Amino acid sequence: MAFIRKRRIWWESVPEATSYVVYVSQDRSKFDPNHFSWEGTPGILSKQVTGKTELIVPDEWSEFPAEMGTYYIGITSKDEVGNQSDPFLSSGPFKFLPPPPPPKGGIESL
Repeated sequence: MAFIRKRRIWWESVPEATSYVVYVSQDRSKFDPNHFSWEGTPGILSKQVTGKTELIVPDEWSEFPAEMGTYYIGITSKDEVGNQSDPFLSSGPFKFLPPPPPPKGGIESL
């Protein structure tokens, strides 16, 4: 089995929050106020997180995109009645597929 390096997405806690929602998209414009509709935004995947302020991908979010690329991560705070903040936005390169093994090799006596 290949070794796939995991990524930790983290954020600081908000005292009023009972949970957080983490969003991901390759399209930065999806987070613009005129387009962003929280969980209803087309082209964005989301995951609710309760009881912690981090998410290990891909282990804790199997639906996180596997394609290599730069992804924009939005994190919102959610209160007990479902109100949700604007997203805190960050981005980074993600790649969860290993390179191929060497095509040839061997052991020789010298």
